[in-house]
Amino acid sequence: MESVANSVHLPPLENPNERAAVGAELQVVLQDLIDLSLLGKQLHWSVVGAAAHGVHVFLDELVGEWRELADVVAERAVTLGVVPDGQSSAVAAGSRVEPVRVGSLPDHAVVWELGRRVAAVAERIRERLGSVGAADLVTQDVLVRVVATLEKHQWLLRVQLGEKA
Repeated sequence: MESVANSVHLPPLENPNERAAVGAELQVVLQDLIDLSLLGKQLHWSVVGAAAHGVHVFLDELVGEWRELADVVAERAVTLGVVPDGQSSAVAAGSRVEPVRVGSLPDHAVVWELGRRVAAVAERIRERLGSVGAADLVTQDVLVRVVATLEKHQWLLRVQLGEKA
């Protein structure tokens, strides 16, 4: 992430030297959210089976929410004076979201595969909360919102598989 921190009008951090580190954490989260939204669309186009229509529609809702979360994360980076990179090359190079097989997938497999990936992204972000919070509580709050939303999505995916809430 390039810095635009050329102004005294940036939000103060406990340790201003951590601005780049917080920006780097936001970049990692941004890449995962963008990739998750792309993966969601891939699965949206690939789903087959008796529940395909419902899963298809649900995936559009999830993808929309992930794109909104990505925007919130990127805007937090810019607020801190760091320019995020959401280009496909950056996402491809930095995302840790496991790709899916290209081809038709049964509705239950789509829900299962997506649920695993959403859980993995939420867990990785949750692991960062303490270190980010030590540097910037506002950024930590943004990431808490992301984790809360992803964990809600985990639950919604889990109940589609007939698992207990």
